[in-house]
Amino acid sequence: MQEARLAKEKMHGRLACGRPLVIRLASEKSAAETAENSSKVAGVVSRSTHSGSSSGQMSRSAKIAAIKNKLKLLEEDGNRAKKQKQVEHISS
Repeated sequence: MQEARLAKEKMHGRLACGRPLVIRLASEKSAAETAENSSKVAGVVSRSTHSGSSSGQMSRSAKIAAIKNKLKLLEEDGNRAKKQKQVEHISS
């Protein structure tokens, strides 16, 4: 665990391909990211969970749906970033 923290300290903020790296330990997910993801996936999870499951775990199909939604959001964010860069380049 100490090695992971050291690696995080040394790599966080470094540039890779012109972009700063954001390094987090798996146990440090930000509250904002978790809240954002849960609100966007909540509808899918509520429709897709097993009706007989009382353990609170997501079903396999709900997990797949959540991953697909996350990928879609990432693609949309990437497209927005590309468009913004194009506008900035044209404005310069």
